[in-house]
Amino acid sequence: MSVNIYTKKISIAKNLLVCLAVLFNLTGCEIAERNEDPVFRSTPITGSSEVALNSNPVNTESNDSITLSSTSTNISTNTNTSTSGTASVSVSNTVNAPPAPTVNISASPSNLPYDGSTTLSWSSDNTSNCTASGDWSGSKVVSGSQAISALTTNSSFSLSCSGPGGSVSDSVSITVAAPPVPAPTLSFLANLGTISQNGSTTLSWNATDVTSCTATGDWSGSKGASGSETIDSITTNSQFTLTCNGLGGTVSDAIDVTVVQSNNGTALLTWTPPTENTDNSALTDLAGYKIYYGTSTGSYDDTITISNPGLTSYLVENLASSDWYFVMTSLNASGIESSYSIEVTKTIN
Repeated sequence: MSVNIYTKKISIAKNLLVCLAVLFNLTGCEIAERNEDPVFRSTPITGSSEVALNSNPVNTESNDSITLSSTSTNISTNTNTSTSGTASVSVSNTVNAPPAPTVNISASPSNLPYDGSTTLSWSSDNTSNCTASGDWSGSKVVSGSQAISALTTNSSFSLSCSGPGGSVSDSVSITVAAPPVPAPTLSFLANLGTISQNGSTTLSWNATDVTSCTATGDWSGSKGASGSETIDSITTNSQFTLTCNGLGGTVSDAIDVTVVQSNNGTALLTWTPPTENTDNSALTDLAGYKIYYGTSTGSYDDTITISNPGLTSYLVENLASSDWYFVMTSLNASGIESSYSIEVTKTIN
């Protein structure tokens, strides 16, 4: 609320009869005096709204003070004497200021897990527009809500609103937890799971989210997070274990390698799994293999079906003394069989 007060000395006749009125958008007041007819004159008095006077004539003595109030449009004087004197006119004005704006913003929830979501809600009074800043932006309605998702760091959301009575702002802070520590993973393979005596196999591995890896069992030492190693001259069944540690825990895997003793009656077949179909498209549904073998080239009386597509070797047993001939085929998930592989042979004495 503001109040403007204006005081002006006016020269008027002593014991004069005064009728006053004022328009409150004026800058000054002047009263002329004459001995004959009453005179009216007015000039602007500073202010922002109309102030009124008592409409009844008022007798005043020289140097009296007159306070104006109510509403009217002019100041006027009637004078009937030439005796000079002064009177003070004090004008007061009360103006109601526009109401101050208010705004409030909140978040639910305000404490989030990593990559979490929250909903911002806000309301304001005596405002006409609002603008977002901080970790959001743009023009916003004066009251509303908005979902905020995928927060990975602590965040602050501010909202500034303005209206006839000024501007106001508010903000809310969101606390986001640290990202979870991932559990380590390990892939550990051997290219040959069954080998002949004094044979070899190649171990390969790849670990993620680990800080160290250690080999135990039939190999040893510190290993990198990924790599490969060929193990030679294996004479007995062996087990190779790899254990890796990370901030998220420990992971371990083991591979068993079977050694086939050198004697009559067995043949160890090894192969490389196919990766393409006959039309050169990628083979994505390998389901297994078939082994065909017999004692005459091109004639295969015996068959072995392998339903594990991950195998890369197989020991054929109980072979009588003879020359043996072997071919293989692969099968997809629909049961479609490939053509024969190249023929290989082994002599059993």
